[in-house]
Amino acid sequence: MTGTRKHQITRGASLLLGFAALAALGSNAFATVTIRAHRAVYDLKLERSSEGSNVSGADGRMVMELTGSACEGWSTSFRRVMEMRPAEGETQLFDNQVASWESGDGQSLQLNDKQFINNRLETETKLKADMDADRSKGGKGVIDEPKPEQFDLPSGVLFPMAHQKHIMEAAERGETRDVSILYDGASGSKIYKVISFIGKRKEPGADKTADKALQALPSWPLSVTFYEYDAKQSAGEELPSYQMSFPIYENGVAGTLTIDYGDYVLSGKLTSLELLDQQDCK
Repeated sequence: MTGTRKHQITRGASLLLGFAALAALGSNAFATVTIRAHRAVYDLKLERSSEGSNVSGADGRMVMELTGSACEGWSTSFRRVMEMRPAEGETQLFDNQVASWESGDGQSLQLNDKQFINNRLETETKLKADMDADRSKGGKGVIDEPKPEQFDLPSGVLFPMAHQKHIMEAAERGETRDVSILYDGASGSKIYKVISFIGKRKEPGADKTADKALQALPSWPLSVTFYEYDAKQSAGEELPSYQMSFPIYENGVAGTLTIDYGDYVLSGKLTSLELLDQQDCK
Protein backbone atom coordinates (compact mmCIF):
# COMPACT_ATOMS: atom_id res chain seq x y z
CA MET A 1 0.00 0.00 0.00
CA THR A 2 1.49 3.33 -0.99
CA GLY A 3 2.14 6.15 1.42
CA THR A 4 -0.46 8.26 -0.36
CA ARG A 5 -3.17 5.68 0.09
CA LYS A 6 -2.24 5.15 3.69
CA HIS A 7 -2.53 8.90 4.21
CA GLN A 8 -5.98 8.87 2.64
CA ILE A 9 -7.16 5.95 4.75
CA THR A 10 -5.99 7.47 8.01
CA ARG A 11 -7.05 11.02 7.24
CA GLY A 12 -10.00 10.86 9.62
CA ALA A 13 -9.47 14.25 11.21
CA SER A 14 -10.68 15.97 8.09
CA LEU A 15 -13.77 13.78 8.08
CA LEU A 16 -14.30 14.55 11.71
CA LEU A 17 -14.14 18.25 11.11
CA GLY A 18 -16.50 17.86 8.25
CA PHE A 19 -18.95 16.06 10.54
CA ALA A 20 -18.39 18.32 13.47
CA ALA A 21 -19.16 21.20 11.22
CA LEU A 22 -22.18 19.46 9.80
CA ALA A 23 -23.68 19.52 13.24
CA ALA A 24 -23.41 23.29 13.22
CA LEU A 25 -25.43 23.86 10.11
CA GLY A 26 -28.68 24.76 11.74
CA SER A 27 -28.35 27.40 14.39
CA ASN A 28 -27.17 30.65 12.96
CA ALA A 29 -28.40 30.01 9.44
CA PHE A 30 -32.01 29.36 10.46
CA ALA A 31 -33.57 31.57 13.09
CA THR A 32 -36.02 28.84 14.15
CA VAL A 33 -33.44 26.04 14.37
CA THR A 34 -30.85 25.35 17.02
CA ILE A 35 -27.80 23.12 16.80
CA ARG A 36 -28.57 19.78 18.36
CA ALA A 37 -25.87 18.12 20.36
CA HIS A 38 -25.85 14.53 19.20
CA ARG A 39 -24.03 11.26 18.82
CA ALA A 40 -24.11 9.69 15.34
CA VAL A 41 -22.82 6.27 14.28
CA TYR A 42 -22.04 5.43 10.65
CA ASP A 43 -21.27 1.98 9.28
CA LEU A 44 -18.57 2.21 6.60
CA LYS A 45 -17.91 -0.07 3.65
CA LEU A 46 -16.06 -0.05 0.36
CA GLU A 47 -18.40 0.79 -2.52
CA ARG A 48 -15.90 0.49 -5.37
CA SER A 49 -12.21 0.72 -6.16
CA SER A 50 -10.05 1.03 -9.25
CA GLU A 51 -7.62 -1.68 -10.34
CA GLY A 52 -4.65 0.41 -9.27
CA SER A 53 -5.93 1.25 -5.79
CA ASN A 54 -4.70 -1.97 -4.11
CA VAL A 55 -7.88 -1.88 -2.00
CA SER A 56 -9.94 -5.04 -2.36
CA GLY A 57 -12.16 -4.61 0.69
CA ALA A 58 -12.88 -2.31 3.62
CA ASP A 59 -15.43 -1.95 6.39
CA GLY A 60 -15.66 -0.28 9.73
CA ARG A 61 -17.49 2.20 11.90
CA MET A 62 -17.34 5.93 12.53
CA VAL A 63 -18.72 7.66 15.62
CA MET A 64 -19.06 11.41 16.04
CA GLU A 65 -20.26 13.19 19.18
CA LEU A 66 -20.92 16.92 19.36
CA THR A 67 -21.51 18.94 22.53
CA GLY A 68 -21.45 22.63 23.41
CA SER A 69 -23.06 25.73 21.97
CA ALA A 70 -22.36 28.88 19.99
CA CYS A 71 -21.78 30.62 23.33
CA GLU A 72 -19.29 28.28 24.97
CA GLY A 73 -17.81 26.77 21.82
CA TRP A 74 -18.20 23.35 20.23
CA SER A 75 -16.44 20.18 21.37
CA THR A 76 -16.31 17.19 19.08
CA SER A 77 -15.00 13.70 19.66
CA PHE A 78 -14.56 11.41 16.70
CA ARG A 79 -13.41 7.85 16.21
CA ARG A 80 -13.13 5.84 13.01
CA VAL A 81 -12.04 2.20 13.04
CA MET A 82 -11.58 0.50 9.69
CA GLU A 83 -10.25 -2.83 8.50
CA MET A 84 -8.55 -2.37 5.13
CA ARG A 85 -7.95 -5.43 2.97
CA PRO A 86 -5.41 -4.79 0.21
CA ALA A 87 -5.24 -6.79 -3.01
CA GLU A 88 -1.66 -7.58 -2.02
CA GLY A 89 -0.29 -7.66 1.50
CA GLU A 90 -1.74 -8.12 4.97
CA THR A 91 -5.01 -6.75 6.29
CA GLN A 92 -4.53 -3.68 8.47
CA LEU A 93 -6.67 -2.11 11.19
CA PHE A 94 -6.75 1.69 11.18
CA ASP A 95 -8.02 3.51 14.27
CA ASN A 96 -8.32 7.30 14.13
CA GLN A 97 -9.24 9.19 17.32
CA VAL A 98 -9.72 12.96 17.25
CA ALA A 99 -10.86 15.56 19.75
CA SER A 100 -11.39 19.16 18.66
CA TRP A 101 -12.76 22.43 19.99
CA GLU A 102 -13.84 25.48 18.01
CA SER A 103 -14.95 28.76 19.54
CA GLY A 104 -18.51 29.80 18.90
CA ASP A 105 -17.37 32.86 16.97
CA GLY A 106 -15.18 30.77 14.67
CA GLN A 107 -11.99 32.56 15.70
CA SER A 108 -10.12 29.69 17.39
CA LEU A 109 -9.52 26.00 16.74
CA GLN A 110 -7.77 23.32 18.81
CA LEU A 111 -7.20 19.72 17.74
CA ASN A 112 -5.65 16.51 19.03
CA ASP A 113 -5.42 13.69 16.46
CA LYS A 114 -4.17 10.16 17.20
CA GLN A 115 -3.60 7.60 14.44
CA PHE A 116 -3.26 3.90 15.34
CA ILE A 117 -2.37 1.09 12.94
CA ASN A 118 -2.87 -2.48 14.18
CA ASN A 119 -3.39 -1.11 17.72
CA ARG A 120 -0.06 0.70 17.69
CA LEU A 121 0.14 4.49 17.93
CA GLU A 122 1.73 5.72 14.71
CA THR A 123 1.30 9.49 14.96
CA GLU A 124 -0.17 12.09 17.28
CA THR A 125 -0.84 15.67 16.26
CA LYS A 126 -1.58 18.55 18.61
CA LEU A 127 -2.23 22.03 17.25
CA LYS A 128 -4.12 25.27 17.69
CA ALA A 129 -4.97 28.10 15.33
CA ASP A 130 -6.41 31.58 15.79
CA MET A 131 -7.69 34.17 13.39
CA ASP A 132 -6.93 37.85 13.92
CA ALA A 133 -9.83 39.90 15.26
CA ASP A 134 -9.73 41.53 11.84
CA ARG A 135 -10.14 38.39 9.73
CA SER A 136 -8.87 40.22 6.66
CA LYS A 137 -5.43 40.06 8.31
CA GLY A 138 -5.46 36.26 8.40
CA GLY A 139 -4.27 34.28 11.40
CA LYS A 140 -1.59 32.13 13.01
CA GLY A 141 -1.25 28.45 13.78
CA VAL A 142 1.04 26.47 16.08
CA ILE A 143 1.72 22.73 15.88
CA ASP A 144 3.13 21.23 19.09
CA GLU A 145 3.37 17.60 17.98
CA PRO A 146 4.74 15.64 16.16
CA LYS A 147 7.12 18.41 15.11
CA PRO A 148 6.95 22.02 16.35
CA GLU A 149 5.87 24.37 13.58
CA GLN A 150 4.38 27.81 13.20
CA PHE A 151 2.44 28.86 10.13
CA ASP A 152 0.30 31.67 8.75
CA LEU A 153 -3.33 31.51 7.73
CA PRO A 154 -4.39 33.68 4.79
CA SER A 155 -7.13 36.26 4.83
CA GLY A 156 -10.64 34.88 4.81
CA VAL A 157 -9.84 31.40 6.11
CA LEU A 158 -12.76 29.67 7.82
CA PHE A 159 -12.58 26.98 10.47
CA PRO A 160 -14.92 23.99 9.95
CA MET A 161 -18.03 25.02 11.86
CA ALA A 162 -17.84 28.59 10.61
CA HIS A 163 -17.45 27.22 7.10
CA GLN A 164 -20.57 25.09 7.33
CA LYS A 165 -22.57 27.96 8.80
CA HIS A 166 -21.44 29.97 5.80
CA ILE A 167 -22.63 27.26 3.41
CA MET A 168 -26.04 27.02 5.02
CA GLU A 169 -26.51 30.75 4.91
CA ALA A 170 -25.78 30.51 1.19
CA ALA A 171 -28.37 27.72 0.89
CA GLU A 172 -30.97 29.85 2.65
CA ARG A 173 -30.34 32.61 0.13
CA GLY A 174 -30.95 30.13 -2.67
CA GLU A 175 -27.34 29.95 -3.81
CA THR A 176 -26.17 26.70 -5.34
CA ARG A 177 -22.37 27.00 -5.31
CA ASP A 178 -19.81 28.23 -2.82
CA VAL A 179 -16.03 28.55 -2.90
CA SER A 180 -14.25 28.99 0.44
CA ILE A 181 -10.82 28.63 2.01
CA LEU A 182 -10.82 26.16 4.89
CA TYR A 183 -8.36 25.24 7.61
CA ASP A 184 -9.45 22.05 9.39
CA GLY A 185 -6.20 21.00 11.10
CA ALA A 186 -6.42 17.50 9.65
CA SER A 187 -3.17 17.70 7.71
CA GLY A 188 -0.95 19.88 9.84
CA SER A 189 -0.49 23.29 8.28
CA LYS A 190 -2.22 22.46 4.98
CA ILE A 191 -5.06 24.71 3.91
CA TYR A 192 -7.86 23.69 1.55
CA LYS A 193 -9.91 25.34 -1.14
CA VAL A 194 -13.39 23.90 -0.80
CA ILE A 195 -16.00 23.98 -3.55
CA SER A 196 -19.52 23.13 -2.41
CA PHE A 197 -22.59 22.47 -4.53
CA ILE A 198 -25.89 22.87 -2.72
CA GLY A 199 -28.96 21.05 -3.98
CA LYS A 200 -32.59 22.08 -3.73
CA ARG A 201 -34.25 21.85 -0.35
CA LYS A 202 -36.08 18.57 0.22
CA GLU A 203 -39.24 18.65 2.27
CA PRO A 204 -39.65 16.64 5.51
CA GLY A 205 -40.18 12.94 4.92
CA ALA A 206 -38.63 12.94 1.45
CA ASP A 207 -36.26 10.14 2.47
CA LYS A 208 -38.34 7.33 3.95
CA THR A 209 -35.18 5.44 4.96
CA ALA A 210 -33.86 8.25 7.19
CA ASP A 211 -33.69 7.91 10.95
CA LYS A 212 -37.03 8.62 12.65
CA ALA A 213 -35.56 11.69 14.36
CA LEU A 214 -34.89 13.16 10.91
CA GLN A 215 -38.16 12.35 9.18
CA ALA A 216 -39.85 15.59 10.25
CA LEU A 217 -37.02 17.82 9.07
CA PRO A 218 -36.12 19.31 5.67
CA SER A 219 -32.71 18.58 4.18
CA TRP A 220 -30.32 19.79 1.50
CA PRO A 221 -28.09 17.60 -0.69
CA LEU A 222 -24.46 18.73 -0.47
CA SER A 223 -21.41 17.83 -2.54
CA VAL A 224 -18.16 19.16 -1.08
CA THR A 225 -14.81 18.84 -2.86
CA PHE A 226 -11.47 19.55 -1.15
CA TYR A 227 -8.38 20.86 -2.98
CA GLU A 228 -5.01 21.71 -1.48
CA TYR A 229 -4.89 25.50 -1.40
CA ASP A 230 -2.24 27.30 -3.42
CA ALA A 231 -2.77 31.04 -3.85
CA LYS A 232 -0.47 31.01 -6.90
CA GLN A 233 -2.27 28.22 -8.73
CA SER A 234 -4.64 29.15 -11.54
CA ALA A 235 -8.27 28.08 -11.45
CA GLY A 236 -8.80 24.73 -13.14
CA GLU A 237 -5.30 23.44 -12.42
CA GLU A 238 -6.13 21.88 -9.07
CA LEU A 239 -6.58 18.16 -8.51
CA PRO A 240 -9.08 17.24 -5.80
CA SER A 241 -7.87 15.54 -2.64
CA TYR A 242 -11.27 13.96 -2.01
CA GLN A 243 -15.00 14.61 -2.19
CA MET A 244 -17.88 14.11 0.23
CA SER A 245 -21.58 13.93 -0.66
CA PHE A 246 -24.47 13.71 1.82
CA PRO A 247 -27.85 15.14 2.77
CA ILE A 248 -27.72 17.56 5.69
CA TYR A 249 -30.78 17.96 7.89
CA GLU A 250 -32.05 21.15 9.49
CA ASN A 251 -30.81 20.05 12.94
CA GLY A 252 -27.29 19.61 11.58
CA VAL A 253 -27.17 15.81 11.32
CA ALA A 254 -25.63 14.30 8.18
CA GLY A 255 -27.45 11.39 6.57
CA THR A 256 -25.94 8.60 4.49
CA LEU A 257 -22.69 9.77 2.95
CA THR A 258 -20.23 8.98 0.19
CA ILE A 259 -16.48 9.67 0.43
CA ASP A 260 -14.64 9.58 -2.89
CA TYR A 261 -10.82 9.43 -2.78
CA GLY A 262 -10.48 9.03 -6.53
CA ASP A 263 -9.16 5.48 -6.69
CA TYR A 264 -11.66 4.12 -4.18
CA VAL A 265 -15.01 5.15 -2.70
CA LEU A 266 -16.40 4.57 0.80
CA SER A 267 -20.02 4.80 1.87
CA GLY A 268 -21.25 5.56 5.37
CA LYS A 269 -24.76 4.62 6.46
CA LEU A 270 -26.21 6.41 9.48
CA THR A 271 -27.19 3.48 11.71
CA SER A 272 -27.66 5.15 15.09
CA LEU A 273 -28.57 8.67 16.17
CA GLU A 274 -28.90 9.94 19.74
CA LEU A 275 -29.94 13.53 20.40
CA LEU A 276 -28.12 14.70 23.54
CA ASP A 277 -29.16 17.08 26.28
CA GLN A 278 -28.00 20.61 25.66
CA GLN A 279 -28.13 23.92 27.51
CA ASP A 280 -29.70 26.88 25.78
CA CYS A 281 -27.33 29.52 24.49
CA LYS A 282 -28.17 32.73 26.33
